[in-house]
Amino acid sequence: MTKTFPARFPLARAASSLLLLAALLAPAQAQAHKELGRMWTFEAAPVGWFQQAYDFAPTDEWLERAKLSSLRFGRVQDNGDVRFFCSASFVSPHGLIMTNHHCSRDVIVALQGDADWLKDGFYAASYENELHAPGFVMTQLLTQRDVTKEVATNGQQAVLAGAKEEHPELRHEIIALYQGGNYQLYSYKVYDDLRLVCAPHGQSAHFGGDPDNFCYPRWGLDFSFLRAYEGGKPVDSSANFFTWKTEGAKEGDTVFVTGNPGRTGRLQTLSQCEFLRDHLLPNRVAATERALVDLNAKAAESAENERKLRADILRQENTRKALQGYLDGLRNPRIMEIKQHAESALRQEVAKHPELQQKYGDTWDKIAALQQEKVAALKDPAKMMQLQRDEAALNKSVGEAAFAVYGTSIPPDATMSLRISDGVVKGYPMNGTLAPYFTTLYGLFARHAEFGGKHPFDLPQVWLDKEKQLDLSTPYNFVATCDIIGGNSGSPMIDKELNVVGLIFDGNIEMLGNNYVFDDAISRTVSVHPAIIIEALRKIYDAGKLADELERK
Repeated sequence: MTKTFPARFPLARAASSLLLLAALLAPAQAQAHKELGRMWTFEAAPVGWFQQAYDFAPTDEWLERAKLSSLRFGRVQDNGDVRFFCSASFVSPHGLIMTNHHCSRDVIVALQGDADWLKDGFYAASYENELHAPGFVMTQLLTQRDVTKEVATNGQQAVLAGAKEEHPELRHEIIALYQGGNYQLYSYKVYDDLRLVCAPHGQSAHFGGDPDNFCYPRWGLDFSFLRAYEGGKPVDSSANFFTWKTEGAKEGDTVFVTGNPGRTGRLQTLSQCEFLRDHLLPNRVAATERALVDLNAKAAESAENERKLRADILRQENTRKALQGYLDGLRNPRIMEIKQHAESALRQEVAKHPELQQKYGDTWDKIAALQQEKVAALKDPAKMMQLQRDEAALNKSVGEAAFAVYGTSIPPDATMSLRISDGVVKGYPMNGTLAPYFTTLYGLFARHAEFGGKHPFDLPQVWLDKEKQLDLSTPYNFVATCDIIGGNSGSPMIDKELNVVGLIFDGNIEMLGNNYVFDDAISRTVSVHPAIIIEALRKIYDAGKLADELERK
């Protein structure tokens, strides 16, 4: 876990300050305003930065194919709205979609009936056996258009109504970027005939359970495959899909993540982060822990209860650990010092322009005062709701100010809309030693043995039975410096040639502080390596046909 060093540890405080100073005095070729992250929109992809950082300038055609090969995963709610929760991608010419096992968990539960596919896994060896998943959808972003002026003049509903009238076959959304400093109209193709193709054992996907969640080194086989259909036939995705590269990427290779990060707070002010740290997050962590106690007590009553509640328990465990990671991030002096610097830099830029200073200059002070009112209203829900409405208007002012001085040279906060994030495959210092950039099957069996095969470090029996048939040097999970957050689960990691070289499923615990500022000194994404997916399909799940489709054999 990320540690907080109190003031009585001067060496730790000094080390934090030196790291911050080094970041602020980075050479000119470093990314400007790196603390605001690398979750770039496709309409403002920083081709110049990519060229400068990686000697690679993607063409418009490259970006368009990457965009159209990427998907967003959602579920239709009772009121007809769609709740989007994960990312995905086309990975074959025949509508085959890759995402995480934990993203498909509800699909598996909804379809398994009296079976226990969540525990035992599932594979449909033919199109005829692929199971329809009603109520689940994938969206594919087709077009984006800046509608900031139209929204200001006519309102969001009028803009959406016009888009629906012009293209009723598409799903349209107004995406508020930079906390409302800029508005984009995103139009999507919707795939609503999805079918389950393959999922591994739940314990293989979630090996290590809650102790290993948000941790690395790691051995999670967190993949699943679905297929999109139209007119009763697999979708022809031959024009836009990511090709498969079983050997993956090497340390130092440039990689990109295309996906839909859910929410970040990098334009939140220092005072807002202090409120989260001192009041809101501790309360939410405690509430989640209480909910877990109740769920585990109910699950312990019977095997049937455990089966029904297993997915809910996994979700709550993930939520608890994520919230704790966010809290630990805000308790880290390095994170707060970077936040302070970023806020000061923005306010200084605003002050250089009299018209901006007059309009936005006192916004941060107003937000700070409002945080004190929120503390007083913690036990008054009605008052808190009013304060949150007031705060939303102030947040919009911060976003407008940031967009006015920085424009698209900075990425907007995450909004569960499509982004592209750049980085490199790279290990990192950890616990006084080094974390390797990849793990292998050797480590999986070692971890099982070292914990005596006790849950959550137990392997399904078929893995133990087939150990001698497996290539234990096969890469399993690996890390890179790309910028992700919740919602990126299921995102493909791709290389410069638009090959799939990984499947995002997690980040290390240090990454959670990136919710508030981005810092890649030791924060890392964690991905499933394509080699272990192929090894498992061929030797554990007898899914050679699916492996052939991926490898195009």
